Amino acid sequence: MKKILLGMTNQAKTRIIRAALETLAVEVITPSDLGIHIDVREDSQSTEENAKKKARTYFAESHIPTLAIDGGLHIEKFQEEKQPGVLVRRIYGIDRGATDEEVLQYYMRELDKIGGESIGIWRGSIVLVVSDEEIFSDTFTFKTLLTSRREGSMTVGAPLDALMIEPTTGKYYSKMDLTDRPDAKWVFEFVEQHIGAL
Repeated sequence: MKKILLGMTNQAKTRIIRAALETLAVEVITPSDLGIHIDVREDSQSTEENAKKKARTYFAESHIPTLAIDGGLHIEKFQEEKQPGVLVRRIYGIDRGATDEEVLQYYMRELDKIGGESIGIWRGSIVLVVSDEEIFSDTFTFKTLLTSRREGSMTVGAPLDALMIEPTTGKYYSKMDLTDRPDAKWVFEFVEQHIGAL
């Protein structure tokens, strides 16, 4: 069976990707499975550059085809200076991360200030490094409704799932089946397209 290493340590993203790829003939492994512990500094304003940096770094350590994702969020009703962009979790700035609960409380407060809800647009990049020379990448965009009304239990590594509603189904992400998520579907399509290169 072909292997893919996830160039990330986020528990929620790991669960989503594993669920997305479970019907494909690939074994999804994590850095911790290999005893790899690296802190990759995501310091670009480009989701593609951040994803490439993570994928290349973990590939260099493992020499296993490596998949990495990076996303940014635009919240339509937020002023420009409040836009999360690629710093969705880094509400204190690039050098200090926040806990899941701090992230959740911050966005609940900010959403309350603008009436309690807003359309959000997620834009991001996915990168697959197969070798030093062979790299595949793609971008994704999907819409969500963000609300200050918390619903369901908080997902470790993805606190905004308790505030995000999928517009077409009206379901909170915290209550959705992982394979029904738009990000999971997008990961599946990307890996399926490039599985022959693994």
